[in-house]
Amino acid sequence: MDITELRSRIPGSYFDYQKLKSALKESTHERRLIGQLIKKGHLIRVKKGLYVWGAKVSNILLSKEVLANLIYGPSYVSLEYALSHYGLIPERVDTVTSVTPKRKKIFETPIGSFTYEVIHSGCFPWGVNLQKLDQKTTYMMASPEKALLDTIALRVGANDLNFSAVETFLSEDMRIDLDEFQKLNQKKLIELASYYKQPSVKIFLSYLKKRGGDRG
Repeated sequence: MDITELRSRIPGSYFDYQKLKSALKESTHERRLIGQLIKKGHLIRVKKGLYVWGAKVSNILLSKEVLANLIYGPSYVSLEYALSHYGLIPERVDTVTSVTPKRKKIFETPIGSFTYEVIHSGCFPWGVNLQKLDQKTTYMMASPEKALLDTIALRVGANDLNFSAVETFLSEDMRIDLDEFQKLNQKKLIELASYYKQPSVKIFLSYLKKRGGDRG
């Protein structure tokens, strides 16, 4: 089958093995043909059962955020990658960091590195936004408030966080931009923080409540 015809049968940029197999229905050796397409650079096997078009076939820029959701789920993009995306930390983050209620996972793929940290199912769905890439493609990503809380919950120990110097800890240890931190929705932070069980978030929640009271 001509690669142009195959491409027309699978209009999307991200597809699974069943879609690919269905598009190759005339072939009696689908697996061998898929292997040849990968070798030629027409297809990229992101992981078992998940494929994207190679640069020789499509010049559409792939979304790592969409791929992060597809590689392992349920999950949403969060932690350092989301903090960088929102300008809360200055560093560029190449590894796409996500959160899941399932097991911790790391995937090294031809597209890049993807990591998944575990969070309690009770706070997993709250504060997560559906981002629209185009008319047909969406992905799940933590809000700025949720990304910050996930990071405090999963990266910060209770002994590391000093109640009397939370902002210093945020700016110096976590490298959070305090100007951007001040723009976060205080009410949303307090609401979301109440779902977490980690001691570090409890300390941060107490700080937020005191800060709000001091301002009042």
